[in-house]
Amino acid sequence: MYDKNDTVEQHELIRPSEAMRRRPKQDRSKKVVDAIVDAAHQILLEHGRSGLSTTSLELVSGIPKSSIYQYFPNLDAIVFEVYRVVIRDMHIKGYREFPGEQEHTVKSFVYWLLDWSIEIHRRVLEIDRTLLLEHKGFWDAWQELDNNLAPNDSTEKFIYDRLKSCSDFIPSAHDMMHVHALGRAAQLMVYSLVSDNADFIDDDSFREMLARMCCAIFSVEG
Repeated sequence: MYDKNDTVEQHELIRPSEAMRRRPKQDRSKKVVDAIVDAAHQILLEHGRSGLSTTSLELVSGIPKSSIYQYFPNLDAIVFEVYRVVIRDMHIKGYREFPGEQEHTVKSFVYWLLDWSIEIHRRVLEIDRTLLLEHKGFWDAWQELDNNLAPNDSTEKFIYDRLKSCSDFIPSAHDMMHVHALGRAAQLMVYSLVSDNADFIDDDSFREMLARMCCAIFSVEG
């Protein structure tokens, strides 16, 4: 299982239409890219996309425009990289902080899984809502977890182990199909509905509706 003290190698997490020109390999170049991405994240949260420019990035990060363009072809590519870092950090947070000491039911685990997915999408929407909705590119959270968080394990096992510990989980010959259905449903339904209408994420009934749909996989009342 993932040890939070381990070093997690960074992988490509989304499939952007605009990618980095090149990935940094040396410590110095990694620090340059980190400074650019951190500055972009700060600017986007404080001033929105209209406040993001190579000039503002240079002022906030201290990195000259010429160096910014060495790694990123345009501003969209920088925003996508901010998305990638935020998504990765949210996955690590959820993986580490699952409340395993509490007693869970299938229903409570479904709510936890949905809350994790909803919060990831909420954080990304805060960064640049328009670009996210126009891009329409789905990132595979399942594969991201396998690549980034559980090199000696799998997301399938992460979900299955927690389901098996639920007090009302009833094993069957279809367990693995249920596990895959739950993992995919939690991610795809949140993403698809938010892509259709980003305001759904703030609707009080959004979480409850999704929970009922996910619980139906296990014939559990939502």
